[in-house]
Amino acid sequence: MNEHSRHNADLKYKFIQDFERVQSFVNEFDPCGLIFAGAPLDEYDCLTNQLLSAVYSGKTRTEIKNLILHEIEHHFGTPDIDALTEPYKTEFYNDIEKLIDKLEQHIEKKPSR
Repeated sequence: MNEHSRHNADLKYKFIQDFERVQSFVNEFDPCGLIFAGAPLDEYDCLTNQLLSAVYSGKTRTEIKNLILHEIEHHFGTPDIDALTEPYKTEFYNDIEKLIDKLEQHIEKKPSR
């Protein structure tokens, strides 16, 4: 195996490991309650892919938060989050911050070639 192929294999392995880690974070967050309701573990994979890409490309916390909110509201069709009553609204936004904390702590930017 040449150095280029080895590097690509390392990147693929890193992506798979990171994807599984982010998937577990998103499923634990379970923003729409789908996992709790029995949906398959890949239910949020579209969000997982976008989050991993956002971290790899160095998006800010605000950009990542906006991405999460957009996907929850538009892809999954949940009602307006701002319409939630307290304390649910505060708890929901705190859960988003916890998810972003985990991403920052456990996922490194994509290594360069």
